Amino acid sequence: MMGRTGKWDKMVFAARDRKRYPYFMIMFSFLFGSACGFREQLPVYQYEQNCYAVEVAIGPEDFVLDKWNAQPRLLISSYDRRAQPATGDIYSFDVKTGYAKRMERTGEPSTLIGFKPHGMDIRRLGQETLVYIIIHDPFLHGSREENAIGVYRVTADRLEFVELMEDLVHLWSPNDLSVMENGDIYVTNDYRRMVDVYFSLKTSEIAYYSSAERKWSVVASDLAFANGILARPDRVFVSATRGDCILVFPRFDDGRLGSGRELLKLKGPDNIMPFGDRLLVTAHFNDFAFFTHSRDKKTKSPSVVFLIDPADPDPKKTMDAIYVDNGTQISAASTAFIYGDKLYISQVFDSHMVVCEAGGLPAIQSISNAQQQQANDATAEVSQEPGPVGPIQTDR
Repeated sequence: MMGRTGKWDKMVFAARDRKRYPYFMIMFSFLFGSACGFREQLPVYQYEQNCYAVEVAIGPEDFVLDKWNAQPRLLISSYDRRAQPATGDIYSFDVKTGYAKRMERTGEPSTLIGFKPHGMDIRRLGQETLVYIIIHDPFLHGSREENAIGVYRVTADRLEFVELMEDLVHLWSPNDLSVMENGDIYVTNDYRRMVDVYFSLKTSEIAYYSSAERKWSVVASDLAFANGILARPDRVFVSATRGDCILVFPRFDDGRLGSGRELLKLKGPDNIMPFGDRLLVTAHFNDFAFFTHSRDKKTKSPSVVFLIDPADPDPKKTMDAIYVDNGTQISAASTAFIYGDKLYISQVFDSHMVVCEAGGLPAIQSISNAQQQQANDATAEVSQEPGPVGPIQTDR
């Protein structure tokens, strides 16, 4: 998940106002010498799709799928990254009716006065559904180093506070998180200083939380703006936005990660979502357009969604662009997810999502009906209770 924008002068000259979404920094990357590669030509796209916009909430940057409460719905992380108020919200979006509403949050401690949500994930535990949300500046001290993960119990109409996870050493700049079936968590920390983003410096880390030991550790480092993350039992996928690549790390039983390798080169990758054993990845192909869009909603920023097979010997060659837009329909797309026969796409700044008919896409048609059902089921994290469970998004 890219992005933490704010007022230009405050973000550059006042450390306390360096917000969580630094898309504007990409402009600096261009000005300070990394112009080669600040933009790539959009992929060729010839598919006919029925796509339409749906109003949801401002800045619907990330979302998860909840099938355990009421009708199937998306739970959406919402924050106004242009105005930057003290709080944002979590919204629900009914995938059947297209109706969106704000989720009430209850039971929060009085000290939690700021709620600036970012990446999120969802987990089924017994009879409960838990959602994990990255919260920036939770105590409104104006410090970018103060962050937390809010854990909430999901009900039909509200989020009930369970726990606030804090760690200044390992949650110093969290961007996205992925929660395992047993409650273990992987988190990307994206950058420490502005210069890290300007010059694509490899200062990012991946932090790991052991639910058994209830402690954090660093399991990977030396990444250029670690962004979206998707953890699987045997491996972990990470998008390095300033490194322009998708990385994959072998995962060991004790939670440690082995040496990562580059899965493929990809301009400006953002969130990673599962579709069976494949990956759905959004990407930003024009840094300057992204920067101008972060300041002015009237300007447009291209959006691309790729379907990638990580098992392919050359995934770069076989990956398929299943959605390409010059920014007219949706700008700065951040998350994409396929559920049923629909493709859902969210964005960083504006207030709508895009929904597309996905069943007719050649990349989707190539999967047999049985495989497609398996793909939907495979996005579900196995419940600890008997019986069927629904899909789960694991960040991103």
